[in-house]
Amino acid sequence: MIARDVSSLQHPIVKHLVKLGDDRKYRTSARAALISGIKLVSELSASHVFKTVLITQGYSPSIALKAEQTLIVTEEIMKKVTSLQNPEPLAAEIPLPAPSELTGCHPLLILDQITDPGNLGNLLRTALALGWEGAFLTPGTTDPFNDKALRAAKGATFKLKLRQGSYEELFELVRASGLKLLIADAKGSPAHPAPLQQPIALVLGNEAHGVDADLKNNGTAVAIPMSREMESLNVSAAGAILMFQLQGGLHGKR
Repeated sequence: MIARDVSSLQHPIVKHLVKLGDDRKYRTSARAALISGIKLVSELSASHVFKTVLITQGYSPSIALKAEQTLIVTEEIMKKVTSLQNPEPLAAEIPLPAPSELTGCHPLLILDQITDPGNLGNLLRTALALGWEGAFLTPGTTDPFNDKALRAAKGATFKLKLRQGSYEELFELVRASGLKLLIADAKGSPAHPAPLQQPIALVLGNEAHGVDADLKNNGTAVAIPMSREMESLNVSAAGAILMFQLQGGLHGKR
């Protein structure tokens, strides 16, 4: 497809892409998100057809990018669209994936009202790296397609099975899959690798308030043994350690 030049910050496509980055409701309505960076766009191009690809004037991608339209833009436009002072010369509008079917997926990560997009993205990235099969996001959890969450996830958002839903949907999933709920809690018992055939779900809670009471009451609390000098860890660090520990190490090795 022939690339078009766009140089106005007031161009309708530019305004659309800016709104994708700024407005969760708009992203949901448009069923699209904005990603940026040479590595991320190039990797996802292998499995996705983008709606729009933006290339900064003077840059030539090393691979052919599949897109409905390609725009050559100024550096000012790339800064505006990505909200970055020093953006890389490649960005893309990517369709949002359909909610995944998580029944039967285990081990499963449950993210309960995680509000920091960096924490959310890091947790999704770690879950994918350690071979966890999917993630369920409860109400109140930040949007995984937020620009900061996408940058932290490094593409995991589009590769890991992912679903956002109500607590009712979550409990139905737990019942249907026979999952044992393990609740990350500093007062819990030390986490140990789960038996090979036992379906488990690890619940990580809100950075300030922890896990929802109903979830906590229906699960088993697990913790990371720590020095007396430190009472807790950032949720993304704690989640990474627990996911590794419960799997018995990388890829579930015992």
